[in-house]
Amino acid sequence: MLDMKHTPPHADMPCLLRQAGRRHAGALAIITPEDSLSFAELETRVDHRAKTFLARGVRQGDWIALRTRTTIDGIIDLLAVLRSGACLLPVNPAMPDTPLHALLRQQGVHWLVREPGQPLQPTDTTERDVIVPSPASPPPELRRQFQPHTPCTGILTSGSTGQPKLAVHSYANHALSAAGAATRIPLRPGDRYLLSLPTHHVGGLAIVFRCLMGGAALVLDGRAEDTGFLMHMGVTHVSMVETQLHRLLQQSGPSPSSLRYLLLGGGPVRDSLLEQARRQNLPCWTSYGLTEMSSQVITQPPEGPARILPHRECRLAETGEILVRGDTLFLGYRDAGRILPATDEEGWFHTRDLGRWENGRFHVVGRLDNQFISGGENIQPEAIEQLLHTHPDILRAVVVPRQDVEFGQRPVAFIQSGTELDAHALRTWMRERLKPFMVPVAFLPMPPTSGLKIQRRDLIRLANVMHPREI
Repeated sequence: MLDMKHTPPHADMPCLLRQAGRRHAGALAIITPEDSLSFAELETRVDHRAKTFLARGVRQGDWIALRTRTTIDGIIDLLAVLRSGACLLPVNPAMPDTPLHALLRQQGVHWLVREPGQPLQPTDTTERDVIVPSPASPPPELRRQFQPHTPCTGILTSGSTGQPKLAVHSYANHALSAAGAATRIPLRPGDRYLLSLPTHHVGGLAIVFRCLMGGAALVLDGRAEDTGFLMHMGVTHVSMVETQLHRLLQQSGPSPSSLRYLLLGGGPVRDSLLEQARRQNLPCWTSYGLTEMSSQVITQPPEGPARILPHRECRLAETGEILVRGDTLFLGYRDAGRILPATDEEGWFHTRDLGRWENGRFHVVGRLDNQFISGGENIQPEAIEQLLHTHPDILRAVVVPRQDVEFGQRPVAFIQSGTELDAHALRTWMRERLKPFMVPVAFLPMPPTSGLKIQRRDLIRLANVMHPREI
């Protein structure tokens, strides 16, 4: 791992790709089932791509939107944007053109790469002309150092509102996030980290920075829940959300012998899944993190205490809300070309997440945004979900409010089950364990989802508009 101890947080940050290219030139940087690149080869291709951006007229500080894909060309483009001195806006490749162009206009993005490896296109949102450098002028310099408070990336995050915000990070935010993560889950040359999360999310982008810092290889073109792929490619590290872990546990056969670290994030993970993973000898580490903190804040091993990672601070407010700050805290939200700060007067970012410490372990209880009032009683839906997840026949449950004339709002539960459930029997089971106002008034079948995380706001809309039939 590159030594960050002697790099002050407020000093210029060295380019991690350049350092990896010097220190680990022959080590593998990217591996797919059909191809591979060493760090020296990766740096050469990134430099070439970055020079094409500069030749096209990209200026330092321009914003480039990139439809990201976890392919070799996709990783090269991502790193080339940073190497050119531009700011990276990775977007979901499935985003339709209409909302994409609305986003580009709103954020004043200058350039777009529609697909990895394709030519850079100026957007129709910028008012300035594209200036192509004269062949006689000296070529622009590639970025070798990054100033600590200069924008580098923008990650779209919707939180619980569904209204996308663009969280802006510096290069130092990402590099120090990787450095802190490595104190708990180290990476070194020869290790192989499956890029199992999309790079338009901070979790996927964080994997790229961790591998650059540690000299480890990114493994592409595989799914985290495919044990055969993990074994064939010799994957040592993998990051997952709960959905992926659930799918992995459904696979038959032994656990991959090469796997040393399985990092879980993206939200709380059910105790029943963690216990099942333990029985299958899967080395599950759980974490708490958020986009605004450049990924992980707290990491805990399968056994033993949780720890707040270096370069971060975390405390609980009197309400139980999790407050965070530190060198990995983002610069702010970008809106119409301006970066708006998002901290209180003491520099704390209010996450709206609720947490608690218990016997050295850290637990995320829920979100303040999810809490609702029913007949004058405060209901935290995650508390109901926690009970439902102890039922032997329930695979997943999400509780949301439904509008009610008498009580204002009542809880409704969406259920995914491996067998047919009787709503009356389930309601009786819950009444024996919960206060009456917390028992859902309806149990509805969980709709199919294409993503890794269920969007609570979509279920609220479904519960209040369609009134589907009970299970």
